[in-house]
Amino acid sequence: MSEQTLIEAGDTAERTIGTASLEERGLRTAHHVAFGNPTEETHHGTITISTASETVFEESVELQASASIVASLTDLGTYTVRVAVPELDATDVVTIDPHQFTCNVTKTTVNVQGDGTLDSTSISTRMACPGVVSETAPSDEVVSHTLGDDPIPADTGRFTHTFMLRNPSDETWTARMLVEGDSTAQFDGLYKVEPESTVLITLTESGTYTLSVDVLETEMTASEQVTPENFDCNQSSTRAEIDSEGELTVNTLSTLMACGTGTNSTNESS
Repeated sequence: MSEQTLIEAGDTAERTIGTASLEERGLRTAHHVAFGNPTEETHHGTITISTASETVFEESVELQASASIVASLTDLGTYTVRVAVPELDATDVVTIDPHQFTCNVTKTTVNVQGDGTLDSTSISTRMACPGVVSETAPSDEVVSHTLGDDPIPADTGRFTHTFMLRNPSDETWTARMLVEGDSTAQFDGLYKVEPESTVLITLTESGTYTLSVDVLETEMTASEQVTPENFDCNQSSTRAEIDSEGELTVNTLSTLMACGTGTNSTNESS
């Protein structure tokens, strides 16, 4: 047998996997994966965690009664968790999807059962996570979200800025859209973006924001900064687009039409 880590009765061994990128950006937190032995017997097993391209964690353990090992996934992504207990001829495979990373504690547990089988459960709560959205943008449709007052009270003289993501390709992508203001994340949207679909986020509060898009499958990222000047008229938007290779383009467009300035102009940055 390969070298094993002994985890004594009632103890929990903790491991951290990844670069802790979730601590640096956004509203989502790590997802915890546990391999536990709530029985009175000692069991030997191996927990393996993989992405589509590599194995990111593997450890063989000797779990005494009520012992466990917990691995914290600190980077957003899709993971396959495999737990094997050879002495019981038992194996369980679980997939962790990106939407299972929320702003609260989320956990997937694989436990040895008294009858010699393995059982897995996942707990993910989104209570008190108003800025965390996980949704599918169906083909040929638009999904939308408003950040701030909806609708804007009449006669306030306020305008909006829209943050749009389009997928004109024939591929389906997983995209994360972040809205950050004053170095604090205000919105963290995770979308399954199907072909010819659009995600539209409307910002109703004037301010300085960093708007970012990440494509999880290709690890491509792009961002734009908007300022109060981008809320000075009724046609202002930041538009991102994903191509068939998962590449991103993004630009911000602002027009002064119908803003009472008497002139029309267009500013674009990319």
